[in-house]
Amino acid sequence: MAAQGPMVKRRKIGRELQTLRETSGLTIEEAGKAIGRSDSTISRIENGKRDVQLIELKGLLEAYEAPAETREALINLLSATPEEAWWTVFDLPPNLDTYVGLEAEADTLRVYALGTVHSLLRTEEYARAVLRGTSPSAPAGEIEDLLKFHMQRQQVLKRDSGALDLIVVLDEACLWRQVGGLDCQRAQLKHLIQQAEEVPNVVVQVLPYSKGAHSGLTGAFTIPDFPDPTEPAVVYLDSPGGNLYLQKAKDTRRFDQSHSRLRGMALDEHESVRFMQTVLKEIK
Repeated sequence: MAAQGPMVKRRKIGRELQTLRETSGLTIEEAGKAIGRSDSTISRIENGKRDVQLIELKGLLEAYEAPAETREALINLLSATPEEAWWTVFDLPPNLDTYVGLEAEADTLRVYALGTVHSLLRTEEYARAVLRGTSPSAPAGEIEDLLKFHMQRQQVLKRDSGALDLIVVLDEACLWRQVGGLDCQRAQLKHLIQQAEEVPNVVVQVLPYSKGAHSGLTGAFTIPDFPDPTEPAVVYLDSPGGNLYLQKAKDTRRFDQSHSRLRGMALDEHESVRFMQTVLKEIK
């Protein structure tokens, strides 16, 4: 097995262990008991939400009676040391490190943004206003740390190893909501127009109110696509109850189809720029 980035590697090991467990006939509970871990720990490892420790991996491979070549391959994969992720220096909310790991290893990000402009396209002042509005009780220092993190995240659109392709369907509500006040929102619109017009790997399509009801009304979502076509799809949902990751084929297929439908309903790239320019003129 070739070396992988940290997030893709974690997911790959988890899938391999799940396959081995199911082949062995052991339940999640039995696997947990075999290595002195809870069933929830085994589930998180299999779903790629938690790193497996070497001692745990060896114990699971023993319990599953894995073939020698499989054991060697998985141990070598786990032992491969990738470059430390830049975001590890930040104290991030639960599961956000999982998302940014997926984002960092994706080559395309397909997004539907419902309430606010997507993080990768925000100005600093707009991003600060969003953080303050969504976390009103957070200390100022925590807000500034998260702001620094989100601004650094935007480098994924300019990375030397191949800039991320960002395809955003933006609900019209994002254009009118005066996050941070009138001046802040106008500056954000100007930045959004500039990104849409001048950055070749950024696609922005506006979904106007006039299009009526659609599948995206249930909430915003993000679909990372990976360079390796065999890497299973995942859908990220940012909800009030926490960050959710959908990996079952029926779920990822549903959101894949939803994003395609939303793009079909939305204005094309040139119409979207004209629409945003009109909103900018009308905001007072």
